[in-house]
Amino acid sequence: MTTNETYETREPGTAGKRHDDDAWLTACAAPGQHWFGLSGTFQTLETLFTITRWGALAWTAQAVMDRATAHEAWGLVAFAVTSVLVVCAGWTAGTLADRGACAVATDLRQQLTGALLPTAGRISETGPAEAAWAMVDLADDVADFHAQAAPLRRSAPLSMFAVLAVTAAVHWPAAIVLVLTTALLPLNMRLAGLFAQHGADRQSAATRHLNAVVLDSFRGMRTLRELGATGRRGQTLTTAAERLNKATTSVLRRAFLSGMIMDVVITFSIAVNATYIGLSLLGYVQVPHAPRLALFTGLLVLLVCPMYFAPMRARASAFHQRERAMIAAGAIRDIVKDTPAEVTRAARPQLTEPVGVSLTAVRFRHDGADHDTINADADFAPGTWTAITGASGSGKSTLLSLIAGLRRPSAGAVRWQTSSVRQAPVLGGSAWVGQQTVLLDATVRDNIRLGRPEATEQQIRRAVDAAGLSAVIEGLPEGLNTRLGEGGLGVSTGEARRIAIARAFLRGARLWLLDEPTAHLDADSEREIVEALRRATDGCTVVIATHSFPLAAAADTVLAIDDGLLHDARPVNAR
Repeated sequence: MTTNETYETREPGTAGKRHDDDAWLTACAAPGQHWFGLSGTFQTLETLFTITRWGALAWTAQAVMDRATAHEAWGLVAFAVTSVLVVCAGWTAGTLADRGACAVATDLRQQLTGALLPTAGRISETGPAEAAWAMVDLADDVADFHAQAAPLRRSAPLSMFAVLAVTAAVHWPAAIVLVLTTALLPLNMRLAGLFAQHGADRQSAATRHLNAVVLDSFRGMRTLRELGATGRRGQTLTTAAERLNKATTSVLRRAFLSGMIMDVVITFSIAVNATYIGLSLLGYVQVPHAPRLALFTGLLVLLVCPMYFAPMRARASAFHQRERAMIAAGAIRDIVKDTPAEVTRAARPQLTEPVGVSLTAVRFRHDGADHDTINADADFAPGTWTAITGASGSGKSTLLSLIAGLRRPSAGAVRWQTSSVRQAPVLGGSAWVGQQTVLLDATVRDNIRLGRPEATEQQIRRAVDAAGLSAVIEGLPEGLNTRLGEGGLGVSTGEARRIAIARAFLRGARLWLLDEPTAHLDADSEREIVEALRRATDGCTVVIATHSFPLAAAADTVLAIDDGLLHDARPVNAR
């Protein structure tokens, strides 16, 4: 399927999904409802103060015409006071709406944090580009929509009724013109929304694609540079950006067109009233049974008529923004919908004995896959080393993530057990060392105590000794206070791996999960890492996913994984 086809195709059940997204979007406003309600109240007050201000201005104009100096002064005072009240009410309404938006965005980001981080125990996974997009942009899209639309739901009917009531009270024919014009606006708004929906879908798809391209480009910059492919990647990035520009321009064009249609209707209504009032003041038109128009009456009607349509303009703008918010709500809902209501929190490990692991009829299948990635029954005895070997993509890393509790099995159960405890995996209760060591732009000390910030200096030194880092630390310019560059700049791959071992040791976990811990190391470095692991994991249970023969040879038991199935590769090894 081409990209253009992706934009155009609608999946079956789109209407039902859109209805669910609409309901979910509405529910998202709950954290800010209090602020939105207050904002709507102050918007209504702003309208009332504005009507009063224009009344004062019309009164002043009438007083000038009648040469009533006292009335002129009082009219100007009333105009000044009500102008201040209008500004204050408008500022307060905006501030309250912003607070409501902040509450909505914060709640959405909390939900996303719970869904995207491993603490949620989700089966499905979200790509980093989409996750960042949802966390940074989409939450604000939903919040901004509610900040605009929710106060209007309270203020718009009251404001329009107030303007209509004042207009009818001073001159009812002008109110009839407003009522007749109003009937045309909802239809225009509905057509505008349907017209804009397709463009919003295309813009969302283009944004998602550009995010993915940018993220992949940055992550693979070194590889692209080494392969001489930066030019081609730049062209891909340019194409994705141009596609987003076209989609955005299309949305703006459609919004402009629908807005222009509404402006024509509103302008026509105001023009009719203005023409009628002008002709009536000149004495050319007189509607039977209508009150006589004076300067005060005519000027007040002309000033408040545009206010009648202001809420409708704002609702039209919110209607366009709703399509953007609907796209955002659908994307966020897809991320959080399968997050369990109750999850095991990450915590400092409490188990003080070696931890055995039991896999009972464990099955795991990735979303969209047609077969199980893992189909395993196994037991890992406490205090032993077990190596899991197999081809790349056979499921070794997935199996480790199930044991760690980073993923929930699609079926079956994973249990940790000691002589006194049998429980589900606890996030943070195991130590994880992988083939890619994440080092922060911080000191060596801070990188070691990343998982245990409150660790004492003595505990850090023990971790350094266990990982065989003492000689490395002594060779650094400032020892443990040496600052590492981004990505661990300043230490070798083997030294970075030792820092990861020290970090894991400091956690105090009795279950270690190692994912290719000696990958990309030469023979000497690999031997040193194996020795460091032996020291650091003394008395602990260790499960290793590896291709390395020397590392597998150091294990008590070696299992092979093939198409997700575990089977013995060789008997217990006597080291």
